[in-house]
Amino acid sequence: MFIHLNKLASMDDGNTKYISPVGRTVAEASEARARRSPEHREARAEYAAIRELRKRNWIAAHIRERRYELELTQKEVAEAAGTSHSFISKVESGDHMPTIVVLKRILAVLDEELLIGIESRGPDAERELAHVPEIAAAL
Repeated sequence: MFIHLNKLASMDDGNTKYISPVGRTVAEASEARARRSPEHREARAEYAAIRELRKRNWIAAHIRERRYELELTQKEVAEAAGTSHSFISKVESGDHMPTIVVLKRILAVLDEELLIGIESRGPDAERELAHVPEIAAAL
């Protein structure tokens, strides 16, 4: 047995279920909250959509999730990033990939910074991350 997020879980089976102190799984407790709370239902639906989107386009999913956490509308993000509401909608749906310059502006609105990474292949793999240079923003 091990403790995970204040829940007991058995390491023996591959289908680990976290049990709350009152004897319900986390999933059961979440279902009960969803029945009582429209806000919880909405959040569950949004995060389920984000999980599905992450399978197709992790950048789109990240932007959508961060915007949701900050309680911003697509229109608010678009205006602050100097782009259109329809453009943000296309980005969040995974149908469009913004340029580095525009992605940097969108992430700035979401209080995040874009980093560029390079990873070498082979047995001595190395990874390097760096801030996107300001010159990219001028392009």
